[in-house]
Amino acid sequence: MPPLQDFCTTSTTSTKGGNMRADRPHKFSTRAKAAYVGRAVSKWNNRGDGLASAVRTMLNDIRSETGLKTLSKIDKPTIEQYLDSLRERLESGELLSAATADRVSALNTTLRYFGKGDQAVSAKEYGLSRGPVDTSDKSNSREASAAVVDAVYGKGQDDPRSMALYHSLRFQEAFGLRARESLALKIAEKDPDAPRLIITKGDLPKNSRPREIPIVSDQQRQVLWEAKAFALSQGWRSLIPPEKSLAQGKDYAYKTLDKIRQSVGHPEFHFHGERHQYAHERFASLFHAQAGLGLQCPAVMGLGTKEWREYAANATGLSIEQIKDIDKEIRLEISEELGHSRVDVTRYYLG
Repeated sequence: MPPLQDFCTTSTTSTKGGNMRADRPHKFSTRAKAAYVGRAVSKWNNRGDGLASAVRTMLNDIRSETGLKTLSKIDKPTIEQYLDSLRERLESGELLSAATADRVSALNTTLRYFGKGDQAVSAKEYGLSRGPVDTSDKSNSREASAAVVDAVYGKGQDDPRSMALYHSLRFQEAFGLRARESLALKIAEKDPDAPRLIITKGDLPKNSRPREIPIVSDQQRQVLWEAKAFALSQGWRSLIPPEKSLAQGKDYAYKTLDKIRQSVGHPEFHFHGERHQYAHERFASLFHAQAGLGLQCPAVMGLGTKEWREYAANATGLSIEQIKDIDKEIRLEISEELGHSRVDVTRYYLG
């Protein structure tokens, strides 16, 4: 086993989140070191091998996803990156909800072990818990979106990477892309005049599904044209500089977003909220096409499934069975557009 000094230092450092316990093992630059930290957390919490294994897996995930190698540098943007990656793996069918819940629990226990318990997160809020799906509206408010996007655009006047973040945010709202998909997409090769945005396997990071997203509005075409023009002007294929990796591009995006949302007074804004907004607007549009009324989804209306169906039937004059069929068809379409492996995942977005 490597010597203890390879895993920890011997001081306690004051941090914004409290007293960071740097006297405890905290480095996880290798699988062996991650396992060592896992055993230390398990012993501290008087738990057995199950927790040690969960912590080890969680730390290896974080290192792979974000490049972070020590608990001393973990922060909110890094945690959000990790949670978004878990959400993506759940939606793709790679992980079950029990596995994502275990990883979030291991993360929270590890944060408390290291004196950063104030950064603990809710698995249910991110749709990663074992229990019933949280079907509340998780989209960003229009006020928050406008404030954050405008601020990012302003910063982008002097910083190409911030301008890339601006285009990334617009992609997420216009096409329902995940944050890292919007960054990795080879936009320089896309045709804004095509009827669909074709996302190939070569465009995507791991865990994402190739798919085609209908281009149905002038706004979507404008988003594509402007992002493509920007990338070409920089000599980039995507919204990440060619000398930077996807991990570096994501790290910059999450950390920059965190600073900006704090500065404009909307700390609640998050990348995934733009994806939720796309799903909500797409639902209303598809429902209007089939039923003649642009009815919002249950999550936006704050209604349960049964209540929503009754309301929709009364509003449209259709039967409950007809509403069920329309709802199912719309969810199948949105599930495909969002790149889900199972249609039931749409409950997290639509209610």
